[in-house]
Amino acid sequence: MPGPQVFETALDKLSSKLLFVTVEGDVEFCDTTLSDELGYDRDALLDSNLFDALVPPEKQDTASQNFEQIITQGRDLDECETPIRSAEGECRSITWIDVVEDGDQTIVIGRLTAPRTPSLFDHELEPYRTLVDHFPNGLITLFDEEFRFRIVGGPAFEEVDLAPEDLRDNQLPDVFPEENAEELFPLFRRALEGETNATTLPLEDRFFEVQVLPVTDNSGNVIAGMSVSQDVTERVTRERKIEGARDRYKSLIQNAPVPIFVGDETGIIHEVNESAEELTGMSREELIGDSMLTIHPSEEEEQYKAGIRQHANEGGTRRYLPNGGQIYVVNDGTRIPVEIAASVIDQGEGTLVHALFRDISDHVWYENTLEELHENAGELVRATTDSEIAQTIVDTVVDTLDLQLVSVNLVDTDGEKLSPVSYSDDVVDVLGKPPSLPLTDSLAGEVFLSNEAIRVDDVRSREEVYNPDTPIRSQLIAPIGEFGVIICGSTTAATFDQEDQRLLELLARNAESVFTRVNREQELRRREQDLKTKTKTLERVEDLNTRIRKLTQIATQSETRDELEQEVCELLSNTDPFVFGWVGELSPERDELIPRTWAGRDQGYLDLCPLTLDNMASDPAVQTAQTTNPTIVSNTATDVQQEPWRREAISRNFSSVIAVPIMFQDVLYGVLTLYAEDRDAITDRIRDVLSDWGEIMGYAVKEAERTSAILFRQGTAVQFSVESAACPLLRIARNSQCTLFFEGLREQEGDEATVFVRVYDCSAQQFIEAAEQATVISSITEVSESDDGILFQITITEMFIASVLARYGIRLESIMGTSEDSVRVRLVTPPTIPVHRVVDIVSTEYPDSTLLGTDDLTDYPRRQTEVGDQALQNLTDRQREALELAYHGGYFESPKGLSGQELAEQMDISSSSFNVHLRTAERKLLDAILGSSYPSDSVRSWK
Repeated sequence: MPGPQVFETALDKLSSKLLFVTVEGDVEFCDTTLSDELGYDRDALLDSNLFDALVPPEKQDTASQNFEQIITQGRDLDECETPIRSAEGECRSITWIDVVEDGDQTIVIGRLTAPRTPSLFDHELEPYRTLVDHFPNGLITLFDEEFRFRIVGGPAFEEVDLAPEDLRDNQLPDVFPEENAEELFPLFRRALEGETNATTLPLEDRFFEVQVLPVTDNSGNVIAGMSVSQDVTERVTRERKIEGARDRYKSLIQNAPVPIFVGDETGIIHEVNESAEELTGMSREELIGDSMLTIHPSEEEEQYKAGIRQHANEGGTRRYLPNGGQIYVVNDGTRIPVEIAASVIDQGEGTLVHALFRDISDHVWYENTLEELHENAGELVRATTDSEIAQTIVDTVVDTLDLQLVSVNLVDTDGEKLSPVSYSDDVVDVLGKPPSLPLTDSLAGEVFLSNEAIRVDDVRSREEVYNPDTPIRSQLIAPIGEFGVIICGSTTAATFDQEDQRLLELLARNAESVFTRVNREQELRRREQDLKTKTKTLERVEDLNTRIRKLTQIATQSETRDELEQEVCELLSNTDPFVFGWVGELSPERDELIPRTWAGRDQGYLDLCPLTLDNMASDPAVQTAQTTNPTIVSNTATDVQQEPWRREAISRNFSSVIAVPIMFQDVLYGVLTLYAEDRDAITDRIRDVLSDWGEIMGYAVKEAERTSAILFRQGTAVQFSVESAACPLLRIARNSQCTLFFEGLREQEGDEATVFVRVYDCSAQQFIEAAEQATVISSITEVSESDDGILFQITITEMFIASVLARYGIRLESIMGTSEDSVRVRLVTPPTIPVHRVVDIVSTEYPDSTLLGTDDLTDYPRRQTEVGDQALQNLTDRQREALELAYHGGYFESPKGLSGQELAEQMDISSSSFNVHLRTAERKLLDAILGSSYPSDSVRSWK
């Protein structure tokens, strides 16, 4: 049974028709009025469950769920009713009015509601169905006392994911989202009580304005409820955009960093922001609704009234009144000069003026102070040096600003300090000679680095003070931009005020502009001097280029290396800025640089300078020989004690030197060294021109040596062990362990070449198979076979060892396969190319090579005369091929080696065509050799 607390609560209600149930719905108490009105036996009800005994079966699940929400979710009791049915079948309901905790038991108290007026749905429905079916816009429903939708319709169903069938005969919570049902439920209940209410709710992605109203009969009794919903999505979206724009507008005004006043054309203030409150010292409540005249000086009210009216009509930016006076805002008696930018906005209902106020106190102060300092500024501007500017600053601070202990310190970036350039007389009296101040650990350095002035009331209290025992107590320091600082001091504390700081900052800014101008003028003078220097350099370079072009012509015409080098030295030593030049090459032992030729003002310099490569203090030519890079000495007067060659150079007035390598394809042929009388005479342009010439000269020397090689019979045989497999013939000789003798080489267009090779210690088939594996060998033809080996004609499409070495005048004689890792190569070089040069060339082209030995040749074999070489150049490719095949195939020997038919088959032509090519080649060769001995004019004269 319920305890005393339950019954006390029931008595407090002082009402009949009460029902007490547990959370499970078991009836614990009901009064006789309730049981009699429902037609049930009271004792029977006390032993029953509410939902089993009184709730209709079709409503038991929903009623039980709603009742459970009262207990578990704390649902509002005013919104909760449980439908029941009397013994005679009449529909009634229990309204729940309280939940009481009684020890470990929870009791829910309800009251039987009064009988309802017969529902609409007990009457004729057709008139209402007609209304719903013809409702023009939105969604309309009729619901009964159980909030069950009975009639539903309207065109709005086409815009949402609901259909009339989803609502009909269902209750409100069953068809709408929980948040919508919670908001509509009290409106539905009040409609059944006779009230009309409205709300706006979202549904899916639409918005609907819902009006809930009662439906009455002819007697005015409520018989049902009606909801009328209209789609207001566009209106809500529009209102939200307007509201968002309004919020952004207000936020923009409130958060603006400048004071903003919004008023009408009469000057009444409608809105202000926080910055406006700060400017005027008045609150928002004080300003809104008042006149703009309130914030301006009252003694000039008429002028401000006229100005406000004119500004509101015209807009724009102003800082002066109609009479030319400055516009001010008054803040607690302080007049603040302002500039006002006004924009006029016509809103249809009226005109609003947005006024942005800008505090221009600093600007006005600057103008006034600038006028005060105008006389001294003229003298400052006339200064032309840093010391003159500094002295003028000191005089101005002392005489005009009436400050003491003044010094101007300019920055010394190398020493990272601020050095005093000028100072007042009292500085010496108090401090003695002022010291230089470090950029760190000093107040002046802090000001310079931060570029912000400081005013210190007691410098001894600051950790940054340079001298903690200084007699100076207060200081005012202003930066002069990137140039330095102005320091003012006093032996008493708190001497300087804000006005002193402003005036000094203004003077410092003026001084900065003067320093900038003077430094710019000095820079222009320096640039003018640099331009003159560059012009002279360009003239030298142009002269040098002219000489280089002439040297290039000489290089193409010189027949020997000695002739070329002598021309180079004579021409360059007479070219400004050079007075002496020489060419040297490495000794065969490669431990010394040996002069080959020289020209200019030598005066015995080369006889006294050590040129050994192990001497690190040697002439720049030695350094270039060691590194193969250009070496430049801009001033020979430095490090004289460590490098003796510099003493010899200075004694001959050689002030600068350049040495460039004479190289071609990484082979060093020598070093060209030039000396000038001027310091720093070797510019980057001159270095680049001479470096390029070193490469051209290297090629010319190589060609001269190659040309000389053709004309000599004597020479040297050089043997190498080569491990490189870069050349296909090297690979074939190594892999086949055979020996190749080279009997002829004919270079064709591009890198392609035809070579005649005699092969030993290898069968023809084996050699051909090995050759066909090399992709760069485009064709191979067996010319003949005898006891002297097998002769092959091979066409190679890329540069190979024979053609590479031929470019330097070196002839490949043979390749012998000696092991699985290397081959032995025998070369023949003329006496014009030293052995060490051959070693450089071979090592450069084939790094994995080792010199094995050399042999002197007293009779250099197989030279071509100039006439013979010219004759071969007159042959066509087919004519030369026919001649070479015939020669190497033993066609001219007796007994004859290969027949004409066999040679024609190797050329893949007919026998008659082969004979035509061969005879034509013979005639051209004989004409060149025999016919050239007797010129035609001489023959006619002899006849």
